[in-house]
Amino acid sequence: MKKISLILAIILISGIISGQTEKLTPKPDQATNATDQIAPKAETETGTLIVMVRGFINTDGQLKVGLFTGPANFPNLTPYRGEVKEISAREEIVTFENLPYGDYAISVLHDFNKDGKLDTNVFGIPTDGYGFSNNARDKYGPPTFLKASFVFAQKGDARVIDLTYGIPD
Repeated sequence: MKKISLILAIILISGIISGQTEKLTPKPDQATNATDQIAPKAETETGTLIVMVRGFINTDGQLKVGLFTGPANFPNLTPYRGEVKEISAREEIVTFENLPYGDYAISVLHDFNKDGKLDTNVFGIPTDGYGFSNNARDKYGPPTFLKASFVFAQKGDARVIDLTYGIPD
């Protein structure tokens, strides 16, 4: 029974970033949870968030980074903001500038074949690398927004995310 639960959980992980498109910012005509995707007011203080993703097993493919503002879309629907970057080293840095202060969570994907989704093997175990802010992990699916969330409240902040390949330890 544990193996079946584990396999089902891994299949759920495969949806982590699969719903994201090449351009990760929400489209005006997309129906989203209003409290999760409302753009902050112009007078809100902003800063720069630097995200370092490390632990790439190779430089094939691309890195997809999604920044989420609430649990409704985390981690597998359209993020508040996102970036796609070609991988050229074992560590990559993505910068989010003019980011309003608030609570956020990050999901990342090492997309080997650039198909925009987390690929899995025949057993449902991820073959692409993935990770979350706070290096939050869960053996039975993606972590909750609460586990991965952090408060962004200064002009400059940095987060480090270590990639996982396969089932988390």
